[in-house]
Amino acid sequence: MTDPEGGTVSLSAAEASLLRAFANAAGRVLSRRFLLDIEGPSDLETFDRAMDVRISRLRRKLGDDPKKPRAIKTVYGAGYVFTPRVDWAQGAQTEAP
Repeated sequence: MTDPEGGTVSLSAAEASLLRAFANAAGRVLSRRFLLDIEGPSDLETFDRAMDVRISRLRRKLGDDPKKPRAIKTVYGAGYVFTPRVDWAQGAQTEAP
């Protein structure tokens, strides 16, 4: 990923999957359960708080203010919503969730 200043920001595979899901559903609320499921089944029991930690790391890499996030907003009791407008280059969009 490239930051606004043109620098490179490395994302883990899980962070890249989250960002792709958010971009594909920009403006729509995605539940924690949905976001956990996109990473595939796990043998370990997962908790909603695990997604909160992943979102926190992604916000930090996006340069989002943790106290007043603008890119990934929490919708209490529902999940998260990605608020930036997403314009896809022709042929670049993947299937929406």
